[in-house]
Amino acid sequence: MALPNAHSPIDRLIRQAPGTVGLVIRDLASGTELEWAPAGPFPAASIIKIPVLVEALRQVQDGGLRLDDRIAVPASAKVGGFGILKDLEIVGDLTLRDLLTLMIVISDNTAANLCIDRVGMEHVNALLASLGLSGTVLQRKMMDTAARERGLDNFTTAGDTARLLEWLATRRILTPELCDVAIAIMSRQQVRDRLPLWLPPDIRIAHKTGELPEVRHDAGVIFTEPGPLIIAAFTKGFSTPLGRGLIGGEASALIADVSRLAYEAAASP
Repeated sequence: MALPNAHSPIDRLIRQAPGTVGLVIRDLASGTELEWAPAGPFPAASIIKIPVLVEALRQVQDGGLRLDDRIAVPASAKVGGFGILKDLEIVGDLTLRDLLTLMIVISDNTAANLCIDRVGMEHVNALLASLGLSGTVLQRKMMDTAARERGLDNFTTAGDTARLLEWLATRRILTPELCDVAIAIMSRQQVRDRLPLWLPPDIRIAHKTGELPEVRHDAGVIFTEPGPLIIAAFTKGFSTPLGRGLIGGEASALIADVSRLAYEAAASP
């Protein structure tokens, strides 16, 4: 098996794209990697929730947190954007495991902010620095427009995200059991209009999406029969009417096509 080369349909998709694409495809079975990496990081959008998940599980591993710790969900913590907690009248409290699940599976912004408060933004950034993921930084909570207006935002790169996913898939960044917890949560992702869209329905994929106006991302692990296939696909600047929204558009379609082409190459004998 070999991944598509630099003159493949994937390369043509990227060259013809009406915006900027950052893409890393890594086939762990063959050791093959392809990368299209423009200079500079991308706005992370909800992809930044992956390092928050990993740091929370690292603190569970070290004994500072437990997955069954109960965390209050006060009305003052509710923020807009994606999620369900903001729409519930009374929540009370939820376990850390449930908040992490909501943060990833439906990209709940209130859950993400509560997780950031519990693990500490500074600890997330310390983890990223210790791993050498220098293109990724968490500088604000979700929906914090005041912080964004002060110039604080969250950034990442396709390369950083692909490395983090590889360490989870190969059970190296945490204990094997906690890596499995992360993969299990990401396998329940409900936004499926990008990486999973054209894959066979029985293929397991653990992934996280992210979106802002003119920004579409998806990054995940596709579990093919030969071995895990890592894809981190980031886009920005797709300024068509659909691209300016938060769903659909050419960027989502491009990511879906890239995933299909990479999967077909990785799964072939």
